[in-house]
Amino acid sequence: MKPITTFIAVLLISFQGVAQQEDRSLTLKEAQQLAVENAYSVKDKQLEYQKARQTIKETASQGLPQISAGFDFTYNAQLAKQPVPAEFFGGAEGTFAYVTFGTKYQNSASLSLNQLILDGSYFVALQASRVYKESARLDKEISEQEIKKDVAQAYYGVLVSEETVEIVRENMSSLEKNLRETKALYDNGFVEEQDVDQLELLVSNLNNNLNRAQRQYDLAKMMLNFRLGRNVDAEISLTNSIDDVLRDEGMLITDNFSVEDNINYRSISIQEKGAQLSVRNEKMKYLPTLSGFVRHGQNNYQDDLGRAWSTDEYWIPNTAIGFSLKWNILQGLGRPATVEKAKLDLERAEVAMEITKSQLQLQYGQAKSNYEYMYDNYNTQMRNVELSKKIRDKTRVKYTEGISSSLDLTQAENQYLEAQQEYLNALQSLLNAKEELILAIGK
Repeated sequence: MKPITTFIAVLLISFQGVAQQEDRSLTLKEAQQLAVENAYSVKDKQLEYQKARQTIKETASQGLPQISAGFDFTYNAQLAKQPVPAEFFGGAEGTFAYVTFGTKYQNSASLSLNQLILDGSYFVALQASRVYKESARLDKEISEQEIKKDVAQAYYGVLVSEETVEIVRENMSSLEKNLRETKALYDNGFVEEQDVDQLELLVSNLNNNLNRAQRQYDLAKMMLNFRLGRNVDAEISLTNSIDDVLRDEGMLITDNFSVEDNINYRSISIQEKGAQLSVRNEKMKYLPTLSGFVRHGQNNYQDDLGRAWSTDEYWIPNTAIGFSLKWNILQGLGRPATVEKAKLDLERAEVAMEITKSQLQLQYGQAKSNYEYMYDNYNTQMRNVELSKKIRDKTRVKYTEGISSSLDLTQAENQYLEAQQEYLNALQSLLNAKEELILAIGK
């Protein structure tokens, strides 16, 4: 039994360790970084970026010396015979003798070096590989920005839903106290039963609101865990508060938007640069290519298999040094058509740049306008909460003094609750609008 007990203890310790690892306390920036590290979309873009880096090396290697070696072994199972005049061997004139040339075994070893000297397409390909790398890097950054925006909005959702629970719970406590006092007044005959019923109805509705707020809070945490790539049921606590995010310098509106600095515009600019290189590459194909080579080989011919592999035998050497010039002068009308196609692709890329520029300017204008409205609305709703609270508190005093009715009190309480809900909605909308504006700026 002792080994089993030990095993169970180890298992429990391990489980506790896993559970402790599941509980995370995160700032907003830590949450965003964790999501970027776990996001499959970012991992895919990172792999594409690494692939682009290797493409640069692959392309550059084509301009470096290329060395290759080879070895051939041939067994001539049946040597070919050639007819020669028989008179060469003392035969009759006009007749032929058949002579066998060659040996049964032949070995050939070779070593060659090739060096590209001039090829316009090679230099264009080098530039294109760097463009590919930059495009992959920008795609990765765009994906990261989207992930960070989604995480920030989910983070804000948890903060706002938690604040909602606290506000509803505070109101619940206050109303329950008011209900107890009203019941005491009713028991002593100072108020009517309807006054008690009105407050009980209000408390009952508020209790439902509290339960709903708690469920929304739980769902908000699940959504944040999902955005972080974690188990949705894992425990999580947030280090930043609503006051922290409202004090963040990112809440300030900036007018330093520049389309050229926007990452989406830079990405489309890279595509336009790639189209330019495509046109240049097609034009470079009109030019000749020049390469140099050095080749060395050795051959061994034997009729005996054992001697065919001997290094003591004489291997006949051969060496060649030279240049190779290739120039495709005429290929019908195919090449001009290819150049024109590349030019048309370039024009399309330029049009896409202009469209993207206009779209980004419009997107920024809309995001900024929406943020400004949400900012003003947030301040308005915050003042409305203060006013409705002031009205509610005065109505409560009047109610206890018998000046106001329970209907007046209920109306004031509902007005205060509605103002708080509008404030929370405005807060959530403001924080989301902030992230949309940051994304529209695209830096």
